[in-house]
Amino acid sequence: MENDKENARGNAQKFRDYAAECRRLAQRAPEKDRTVLMEIAEAWIACAEDAERKAKAADEKSEKSGQ
Repeated sequence: MENDKENARGNAQKFRDYAAECRRLAQRAPEKDRTVLMEIAEAWIACAEDAERKAKAADEKSEKSGQ
């Protein structure tokens, strides 16, 4: 169970890093590409938030089971 929580947290950070990279690329991209890159960044943030929710749920589950 601990590995699942660590993986979810690690994934969340990776996803946030990917979003940051998309934003960085968008700063130098032509307007038509900038919009797409920002949409991709938003999708990565949604993935990060989902991973964080899963990690939190795993924390709560382990607390309830006394692990």
